[in-house]
Amino acid sequence: MDENPKHFVLVHGTCHGAWCWYKLVALLQRAGHRVTALDLGASGINSKQLDQVASIWDYVQPLMEFMASIPHDEKVILVGHSYGGVPISLAMERFPQNILVAVFVTAYLPHYTSSPGYLIQEYLKRTSAESLLDTQFTFDNNRKSRNYFSSVWSNVYGSQTLPELQIRGSGIS
Repeated sequence: MDENPKHFVLVHGTCHGAWCWYKLVALLQRAGHRVTALDLGASGINSKQLDQVASIWDYVQPLMEFMASIPHDEKVILVGHSYGGVPISLAMERFPQNILVAVFVTAYLPHYTSSPGYLIQEYLKRTSAESLLDTQFTFDNNRKSRNYFSSVWSNVYGSQTLPELQIRGSGIS
């Protein structure tokens, strides 16, 4: 048990949900830490449908609502994987008083001078079309206040959830 338990907030990447963290959640909890794994917009068991996620703000809303709900003096460790780096970056900007540290696990790390959509545009320039299979990205830069984008994926994990997981003894499956 850790003598100084921390609160970890785990943010998944594209085409995933909170379910992808289940092994890490178990390990951290067993070590005595608090863990919150969130489903972002239209991901995992989040009730939003993909066509209801028209902007990055619709996508990250669950994280922003969670961060707004924690006490002003509580500090969390944000962990973002892959595209989860963008939501945790936005949370770091909006709630700096609540962030102890942020961990970017092979994650996008936006530069403060670029919009989140810029990272996707750069990624697409450097990635072969074959590797994207049936992924489609749509950008909408016509909004005045922020650059918005939406992503559409078919036949992916976003709407699927894992069955209830049972972890027996000290082994994790």
